[in-house]
Amino acid sequence: MGEKSFSLQDSLPSLTVPSIDETMDRYLASATVLLSLEETTTTRKSVEEFRRSKHVEFMQRALEERSRRERNWLEEWWYDAYLEMRLPLVPFTSLASINPAGQRTSKREVQTLTAAESIHHMMRIWQRTRKEQIPIMKSRGTVWDMKQNYVLFNSNRTPAKPADRMDRYFKTEAEGSCPSHVIVLCRGAIWKVEMELEGKIRSPDDTVRILRHIEHESPRVTHSPITLTTMDRDNWTEARDELIQVCKENEENLRRVEEAAFVVTLSEDICPSEEEALKYGMMGRSEGAWVDKCMNIIVMADSQILTQGEHSNIDAIVMLDAGNQMGQAMRKGEWTLDKSNWKSDIPERLNFQLTSSLVTKINYADSKFEKLKHTFRAKVVRFTGYGNDKLKSMKIYTDTVVQIALQLGYFRVHGRFGPIYETASTRKFYHGRTETVRGLTKEMKEFGEAVRNGKEEKEQVELFKKAYDAHNKLMADATNGRGVDRHLYGLRKSLHALNSGRKCQPKLPLPSLYKDEGWRRSGGDGNFYLSTSFIGYAEGVYGYVCAMREDGYGTFYLTQKNQILLTITDYVGTKSELDAYGREIEWALNHLGNLIPVMTSTSKL
Repeated sequence: MGEKSFSLQDSLPSLTVPSIDETMDRYLASATVLLSLEETTTTRKSVEEFRRSKHVEFMQRALEERSRRERNWLEEWWYDAYLEMRLPLVPFTSLASINPAGQRTSKREVQTLTAAESIHHMMRIWQRTRKEQIPIMKSRGTVWDMKQNYVLFNSNRTPAKPADRMDRYFKTEAEGSCPSHVIVLCRGAIWKVEMELEGKIRSPDDTVRILRHIEHESPRVTHSPITLTTMDRDNWTEARDELIQVCKENEENLRRVEEAAFVVTLSEDICPSEEEALKYGMMGRSEGAWVDKCMNIIVMADSQILTQGEHSNIDAIVMLDAGNQMGQAMRKGEWTLDKSNWKSDIPERLNFQLTSSLVTKINYADSKFEKLKHTFRAKVVRFTGYGNDKLKSMKIYTDTVVQIALQLGYFRVHGRFGPIYETASTRKFYHGRTETVRGLTKEMKEFGEAVRNGKEEKEQVELFKKAYDAHNKLMADATNGRGVDRHLYGLRKSLHALNSGRKCQPKLPLPSLYKDEGWRRSGGDGNFYLSTSFIGYAEGVYGYVCAMREDGYGTFYLTQKNQILLTITDYVGTKSELDAYGREIEWALNHLGNLIPVMTSTSKL
């Protein structure tokens, strides 16, 4: 047997704190790309004040002291950034995906077969995680942190004021017992299904028996408490407290849902198109997912499989990878049931007692949900001109090519550049998650303008090479914890901590840098027009998180062997143009595909 899944955690390096000077150098390079000369002068002044500020020195010292006490100084603060948000989780922070393992069929009875296979094989992953048999993730020989695999199951974002809390109930076998049931939702009814029997995961065949019982015994619930989870976090906090106050049974039922390994929904609906399926995964019916749970697997009436995830707890790539493992293991379509190993137990229905006040809240939540679900769009772009295999053979990073294409596509649609956020993994550090790559560089801007102005191929190739190299340097720095945004966020949190301790003393002011036009224009405070992330190489699950800005785009992509699959999103009724953006991404990828052979033949990368 190889190394246990979590055996190398203690060997990982602690997350480092960059120096003020290096972060300011990176910030200035990013912040001034879109500014006028006058605005650049103002931003440079705010940066120099930041470098010299005694207050900033105090903030940096406090952050460095925290890094000596905690192996990852950012970890809890990063959870705070999510948990303090008061908006509904859907569509603003959750992630949604399509799993191609769910082969669509007109045979209605196949739904329970597909759901049973999904539950069984996801529980097998749960069990392997319990036994610490999940292979340790490594990138080019470097060990990656495995905490996100640990928190994938039995996790719940529980509403609270002024910030939610993350409740986790998973344990490895070495740590002790943990809940081994799943929650099944059907027509608004909520069922508890025990999935580990005498140390073994319930068979798919017996799980079909359980699901058929649930289908048969689940008349539509007119007012389901599931709907309350879609509310903004303050209203859901109040509704949850009210549920608990009604009776002890409600409190116990909430605990059972929140402790469950994950949630599965048997949907009565069918999504005719891929775009509708993507939207349904995020916001189908208000009683279609318990949105606080880390993982909701939704099996449609035609056996299509969708997944909704709670993003504050994990990053998308971990959940998508679990979905791919599940999909590879499960039987597809129709298969013959083996009834010889059927058990005799039945699932437990969780019945909630509702007051008239809670019924009113459910009606209100459903009405808000129905309005919100029409505010965003999602679609897939499949670029088949080339894929990872071709670019890898030319020693070209596909991710960098995609990032340049996204910016070029945006530029062609809107006639201007916008700040772009790309996720860089910092999992080489203890409990590391992500850093931001601020991909809009002066090199990228110069290349984009050369393309727009129809400059000669030689000049475009030279500028493309500079933009390519600049992006690779930013990505390398970010994966080593040398970005801009996490450090500046940490300094801001340090300021808050310092001021909280100054009971009778004047509060330290927020440095002018955080109020400067350059901060906002370069993406600060959630103002990135392009929110993007590479989500893997597999020919499998694909999905998205909605755009960061109301008038921006979300773009999440797989770099597959022979194609690049991108899921793009925007909000309806804003300045964004989703269809045009998708077309221009394809144009840009084609254009770069023409430049890359020239670049590789004339320069040594």
